[in-house]
Amino acid sequence: MSNGEKRQEPIKKIVSQFKANLELKASNKQYIAFRFILLTAACLLVIGNWFVFDRLENYRIGYPSTKTYFALTSSRYEDRSATVELRQRAASRIIDVMVQDEKISSEVDNKIELFKSGDYSLVLENPLLELFLGLPNLAQSNIVSTVVKIAESTRNKSQNRDEQTVLIWKELSTVKLSQSNKNVAFQILDKVLNPSLNSDSEMASRLRDDVAQQIPPVVREIRPGEVLIQKGQVVTPSLAKLLGSQGYPDSRFPYRHLVFILGAILLWSFWPVWIENGLKEKLTFRQWIYISVILSLAWFLEVLFARTGGYSMAVLGLTGWLCLTLPVSISYHVVLGGGIISVMIAFGTNPGIVALGCILALFSAGIGRILFFDPPNQRVTIWRNLFFLGLCLGAVSVAVHWGLVLYYTYQLPILSVVFSLFWSTLVIALLPMWENLFDVISPLRLLELSHPSQPLLKRLQLEAPGTYHHTLMVGTLAEAAADKLMMNGLLVKAGAYYHDIGKLKNPRYFVENQLRGENVHDELSPSLSGLILISHVRDGLEIADDAKLPKTLKRFIAEHHGTTVQKYFYEKALALDENTTIEQFRYPGPSPQSRETALVMLADSVEAAVKTKNKTFENIRDLRLLVQSVIKQKIDAGQLRSVDFSMREMAVIESSFIEILRSTYHSREVKDISKSVKEALERKEKQNIK
Repeated sequence: MSNGEKRQEPIKKIVSQFKANLELKASNKQYIAFRFILLTAACLLVIGNWFVFDRLENYRIGYPSTKTYFALTSSRYEDRSATVELRQRAASRIIDVMVQDEKISSEVDNKIELFKSGDYSLVLENPLLELFLGLPNLAQSNIVSTVVKIAESTRNKSQNRDEQTVLIWKELSTVKLSQSNKNVAFQILDKVLNPSLNSDSEMASRLRDDVAQQIPPVVREIRPGEVLIQKGQVVTPSLAKLLGSQGYPDSRFPYRHLVFILGAILLWSFWPVWIENGLKEKLTFRQWIYISVILSLAWFLEVLFARTGGYSMAVLGLTGWLCLTLPVSISYHVVLGGGIISVMIAFGTNPGIVALGCILALFSAGIGRILFFDPPNQRVTIWRNLFFLGLCLGAVSVAVHWGLVLYYTYQLPILSVVFSLFWSTLVIALLPMWENLFDVISPLRLLELSHPSQPLLKRLQLEAPGTYHHTLMVGTLAEAAADKLMMNGLLVKAGAYYHDIGKLKNPRYFVENQLRGENVHDELSPSLSGLILISHVRDGLEIADDAKLPKTLKRFIAEHHGTTVQKYFYEKALALDENTTIEQFRYPGPSPQSRETALVMLADSVEAAVKTKNKTFENIRDLRLLVQSVIKQKIDAGQLRSVDFSMREMAVIESSFIEILRSTYHSREVKDISKSVKEALERKEKQNIK
């Protein structure tokens, strides 16, 4: 490294650090815009859906229902009104609770014992005592036994004197005593007994509560499709709770639903950003805006079709647009998360509906990743793949409804077919608009750009025919290798066709466009020649900007030479003692940042090297050595440092190049006409002899 280069090294580090800071700020800006658009779209959809539909159509407690509601999922719930009625009926059986007065009960027991022992004077008072003692002994004995028997059987069973009187006479009516003796026995029992039961309202209330709580709740089972509430029926609090458990929103503003949706979107938005950070080719600002617009449109259509009561499979549109225009590694995750959120925005957060959305989004993202990993190159093929995916989603939806016992009707399969047709057609119809608005590229656009009738390719044919044939050959080499490596062959071919359009500005300064024997560089200084050749990269980018080529194709123009050096003119300048540095002969680059641009670089260098030999190859060994040397030069120069080609893949590229070149640059042995005629006559003569 020279002293001048050493002095420039700190400056280069400062410039590179400054560029890195600018790129970081730009990336943060696009992530903020991405999240802002999604949050705004979700907020507008939830608020708009409530303002236009839900606040007018949904149920309100205490008001008649505006429509008939059906159960969406199988569930069990407590019928509060039936439970309350049953418990009230059980509690009403408890009329009162009587509590015994222990003091009165003890006095009664003591009187009975005294009367049994014959201590009548301690129990009775005159004149009843004199009347009893004046009776014959037999009558006294009968009265005593009757009194003791009735007293023991009726004590503590009366709440007041009236109840006690009725109870005593009821017992006396069954005793064989004369009426006069019954009267004496009643008077004695009235003195011995005393009502000991009192009413306890507090204990009665507690007993009623205990009895009511012992009655189990009335649990009812709901099956999908059962009527929850009829149109015109007044919505009670219990019915409102039941409707809410089925995912039906009420007419109040859905604050909780809105906060949940916005929180889910905000958290999920870090997922695709994290995936994108792992990609070598970062998405542009316009591509992030494109993703957010596609998601917003899909969510809007999902909400719109949800008003018809059907799931519109918006995830099918997400799969088509994103998988056709973005790297599969990130489109898979956007489709998965965006599909789940679309269901939650349109249908609420009912667990059964969310589970359905998760399953369908996962299925669509996975199958879409397979269907569009090798992008189809015809509109009919794309439409057919999307329609097939839609039918698969319909079948999965029916299976999920059956497996999760969700409500569905015969219309579900029909709607699946209708929405499959709708989304397949809409994806194809809007694809050109997305490409023009957001600079994304699909297989269909690549096919259009690769057609020879494109203006830039027609200019190459007319103004730089040698360069045009060179690009065709590079495209053939690169596409063949890309197909074997399961890469995007359409993108590689289109990039090869446009990588040298910068030569349109000065076509005669490039050897493939010069006639044999003339070379304009013979009259120019090596420095000027090198400058003209290197400038075709910058010129190509300017032409691409004027023609509004996609940014993806511009990468092929900028990276197809990487940061290699024009060695021929650099060494010529050194031989002529020109005051120059190697940086004057270095292409601006950058070196290839993707597998596709690296493949075009190798194909471009190999094809140019073969053309430079200007001869046919007598054997495959010479061709293989040439291809290997060119590839090795690029590796040694560090041009493939940012590309993850493995040793096996490099071998596949090499063999693919050799296979194509071998069939193109092979030698032909043409015999002398006289010798050929002589051999033919000899063969004919031998056949006649036989």
